[in-house]
Amino acid sequence: MAESSYRAGRIAEGEHAEAIIDGGDEFGERAGAMARDLRAAIAQHPYTTLAIAAGLAFAVGALWKLGQNRQPYSRLHAWRAQLPELPSREDLLRRWR
Repeated sequence: MAESSYRAGRIAEGEHAEAIIDGGDEFGERAGAMARDLRAAIAQHPYTTLAIAAGLAFAVGALWKLGQNRQPYSRLHAWRAQLPELPSREDLLRRWR
C-alpha cells in the first residue's frame, strides 16, 4: 500500500514537471514575440529609441552619482575638511576666563 502511494506521488511529480516545462516553452515564445516587436519598433523609430536610451543612461548615472560619497564642493571646504577640529567659541572663552 505504501508502494502504490509512492508511485502515485511520482506520477504527480512528473505531471508537475511537464507543466513547468510547458510553461517555460510558453514563456520563451512570448519573449521571442516581444523581441520581434521591439526590433520592429526600433527599426521604425530609431531616433526615439536613441533618445530613450540616452534618458535612461542619464537617469542611471544620476542615481549612481547620488549614491557616492559627496565631496566638498569648493576649495575652501576641501581645505577646511583637512584641518583638525578647531575649538568652539565657548571653549575658547572658558579657557580665557
